[in-house]
Amino acid sequence: MAYRGLSIIPLQSRILRRAVDGEGMKESMKKNMIKQRGFTIVELLIVIVVIGILAAITVVAYTGIQGRARDTHRTQDLKNIAKALELHKTAYGTYPSAVVTPNAGGWEVSHDGTNATNFLSALITTKTILKVPVDPQNSGTVVNSDSLDPSWSTTDKFYFYYRYVAGTAGCDVTRGDFYILGATRYDTTPSGQTTQGSPGFSCSGRDWAAEGAWVTGGYTNG
Repeated sequence: MAYRGLSIIPLQSRILRRAVDGEGMKESMKKNMIKQRGFTIVELLIVIVVIGILAAITVVAYTGIQGRARDTHRTQDLKNIAKALELHKTAYGTYPSAVVTPNAGGWEVSHDGTNATNFLSALITTKTILKVPVDPQNSGTVVNSDSLDPSWSTTDKFYFYYRYVAGTAGCDVTRGDFYILGATRYDTTPSGQTTQGSPGFSCSGRDWAAEGAWVTGGYTNG
């Protein structure tokens, strides 16, 4: 009996240790479960705000890229039209007359407030160019008789053209008739300002640079 009594103590010790170890494992598991339970509401809100900020930055950057691409397109369009006008002058001795668009202050423009116009169709009729380009966004709004006048338009985007008779606005009469060609607005240029690189055109009585964001012109004898 003494032998058996002596063996009880080690056995009880082992059982106790196992019980203690079991409780320790339970506490450890509880802690791990707490750590792995997921994000708190505050953490989720922070993540959502960060994602929103990144999305906004991406949209602004993408919009800026699109705007610059359209502006590059506009400049190339106008340069190509100017070349076609020079070809027309070489072939016919003068620039084509403007087909005045209603509500445009005497100008021929590429949008009439409802639809695209046959802008500078004379260049196509004479086979000087196969297609006359228009503004990538080409838009116009008519609210009064001068709505489509380039100098009045603050948001619409279209191209404009006119051929003046020699001597208009104090221009050199000996250089003959002259034309003005331009774009009302550029995406990256604030309304009312001229974009960098615009050739411009002026005489003693008028500066046409203020008509749009990009303006150029040329003389028949020039």
